[in-house]
Amino acid sequence: MGRQIGLIKISGKFNDLSFYKSKDGYIVRTKGGASKARIKTDPAFARTRENNQEFAEINHSGKWIRTSFRNITGNESDALVVSRMVTQLSKVVKLDIINLRGSRKVWMGLSTKESKKLLKGFNFNIASILSKVLKANYHVDSVSGVVRIPDFIPQQDLVCPASATHCRIESAWSEIDFTSGVIHSSISPAVSLVLDQTKSSVVLTPAQAPTGTGILFVVLKVSFFQEINGQVYTLNNGSLNAIEIVSVS
Repeated sequence: MGRQIGLIKISGKFNDLSFYKSKDGYIVRTKGGASKARIKTDPAFARTRENNQEFAEINHSGKWIRTSFRNITGNESDALVVSRMVTQLSKVVKLDIINLRGSRKVWMGLSTKESKKLLKGFNFNIASILSKVLKANYHVDSVSGVVRIPDFIPQQDLVCPASATHCRIESAWSEIDFTSGVIHSSISPAVSLVLDQTKSSVVLTPAQAPTGTGILFVVLKVSFFQEINGQVYTLNNGSLNAIEIVSVS
């Protein structure tokens, strides 16, 4: 690595040289690293190829999961949701005990109870964890996709932002066939409640029931709102809303 000392400072690439600015000044260095062709064929890079193949599998699977719930997560996922999901799916793929390294699949890893636990409890918004927001017990029916919260008292069973006056609870399921890429999903009508002491049984019934094909994920979401002069507004642009995968089957 060399340092540029001329009067004209250059940034960019020229032939095999790269020019760039660093904290130490303007630097020039030669092109390094193995070529793509070498990585694809050289036996010395077999482990690299295996890692790349599994990383692609993990990214693809993670995108399917996130995209399938876009109707309920909206823009409320945190900035690191992709990398956090990659971390969990990296653990899942290692639980595939059938395929060899480099060919392991997320869906094969998800065939075990242990792996399902790695995704159950995954929060799309790390700034608002569902278990810290919702204190009431809830039940998920993995056959119908229905989520029930019996004897729910908003003011007692929710840890709410100080300025919130209303809450909204909804759920969604997504069934993903990771081998074919076919995805089925459905969302429940939202239940909106005033944050008071009124007790009610919340039943979140999706528009459609799961088909029974693929791996079923169920998400539960709690949103907060503020009423001002009869108009209800989203609180903090949804940044305080909790969205969690509550069932994987």
